[in-house]
Amino acid sequence: MPTLILDNGSYSIKGGYATDDCPRLIPNAITRTKRTKRVYVGDLIDTSTDISGLYYRSPFERGFLTRWDCELAVWDRVFSNDVLKCTPTSTDLIVSEPMFNFGQIQRSVDEIVFEEYKFASLVRTPATRLAAIGAGHTIYGDDGGEPECVLVVDIGHSFAYVVPYFQGRQISEGVRRVDVGGRMLTSYLKETVSFRYWDMMDEAYIMNAVKEKCCFVSSDFYRDLDAARGCIGGRNGKNSLGLEYVLPDFTNSKCGYIKGQGGEAEQQMTDTDAQVLPLCNERFAIPEALFNPVDVGLEQGGIHQAVVQAVMACNERLRGVLMANILLVGGTAALPGLQQRLQSEVQAMSPYRVRISVPEDPITGAWQGGRMLAQGQTVPEGATYSPATVAEWQLTRAQYQELGPDRAVAHFTKFI
Repeated sequence: MPTLILDNGSYSIKGGYATDDCPRLIPNAITRTKRTKRVYVGDLIDTSTDISGLYYRSPFERGFLTRWDCELAVWDRVFSNDVLKCTPTSTDLIVSEPMFNFGQIQRSVDEIVFEEYKFASLVRTPATRLAAIGAGHTIYGDDGGEPECVLVVDIGHSFAYVVPYFQGRQISEGVRRVDVGGRMLTSYLKETVSFRYWDMMDEAYIMNAVKEKCCFVSSDFYRDLDAARGCIGGRNGKNSLGLEYVLPDFTNSKCGYIKGQGGEAEQQMTDTDAQVLPLCNERFAIPEALFNPVDVGLEQGGIHQAVVQAVMACNERLRGVLMANILLVGGTAALPGLQQRLQSEVQAMSPYRVRISVPEDPITGAWQGGRMLAQGQTVPEGATYSPATVAEWQLTRAQYQELGPDRAVAHFTKFI
């Protein structure tokens, strides 16, 4: 029976079968265009050419699934013959959920999976747990499963979570959360450029593309800030920090491009056509909120402090191993320079040797862990413990009908 792995993130769904090498990335939202009022669901959002001022409706609110009418519409599209070609009644499902998910939401997920779609079986677990399963391949570069001790740093769309695991079990007292994620950074960038240059407050789709193409994490914030003084209007002075982002005209370009790197779209646009967004210190000042949330009004420590606090909350005998087995995943983890900066900051605060590893594609790190779980690759060679297999973990539809919703929730809680 095929197994479908669904990393159900608040920004995008990473979906694919255990036999696939990589998942499909599908926007987890419904949008409506400003001018034509046309509605796009899931992957169809990327086919829209009228993206100026898109109205977004997300199934998630503050990182938790609260709008089931919206999510059902997206899932219907994802499972359809146009996308994943899924037949639920003859398919096993592995689906991710947020950390510290509410019991009522968990019951709703189980009910929808078994009673609405009638999947054959279900494994429901936090995305960090799936990422930990695939950590061995990233950290050690082999085909082994989950390391005995691993610290997962998941910087997603809504939050950044730091979660330690030992022998396949979450160390609850060591879990930390920072309320800065990809959505916060995009909003911060929108507000900054709207105040300084163009009004981009309604252009979430475009500004997210600007963030992904232009922003980076500085290894020395104050040095780069000083260097940026020679950068005027996005044009380089004596440094390479400034650039100009050409905003889309929705004919030759859909999301825009960095000037000088636009390829065919740039050749077709004349200088008089181009509306340019200059960027300089915004490129590294926006991601700095990950290390200094106070910049965006949050009285919290940064992700580096969360990592140190998480490790120090664990048993003293585990701390050195956790520091050496840090796995960085999530969409925001793809920011250039983040791995090096985080390692530098944590090392400065830690008496242990720090090693931070990042998967080849941090966005799909949790999905790859789910794939390894489905394939039975959870136990590293020479392991002295036995993590749960997918057969022990999964709940069949018949078992769900026998146990009921509350006991089904308790079943999955055993494996966290």
